[in-house]
Amino acid sequence: MDRRELEARIVKVDGRVHIYFDDAEIASSIRALSMERQGHPPMVFVPLEDVHPQILEASDTTRTDDGPGAAHFYTIKTLTADGVDEAWYYPYAEGVFEPIRDLLTFGGDRIRIDVSQV
Repeated sequence: MDRRELEARIVKVDGRVHIYFDDAEIASSIRALSMERQGHPPMVFVPLEDVHPQILEASDTTRTDDGPGAAHFYTIKTLTADGVDEAWYYPYAEGVFEPIRDLLTFGGDRIRIDVSQV
């Protein structure tokens, strides 16, 4: 097993995850996963179906992350703002990272993530 895999932990989030962009809720999920890796902040992942429709626009941006591999990006588009490349997913994640394959995660100064009890 690769050392990076030993340092990654992916678990189901207990409760409902709410993701906000500029204080507007853009996703809500009871199927969210949390990934914790040594040296990285925790990341929350949700299925695309749990993101409000028509706010994501595919971007040409890609990046290779040590561990989960190639990341493909979306721009968040709302009536009031755009968040360029502030959503992404790992379409080829494998091994310990396979549970997050094709799930979306979000980042940037205008993203807030809260968890409520169900």
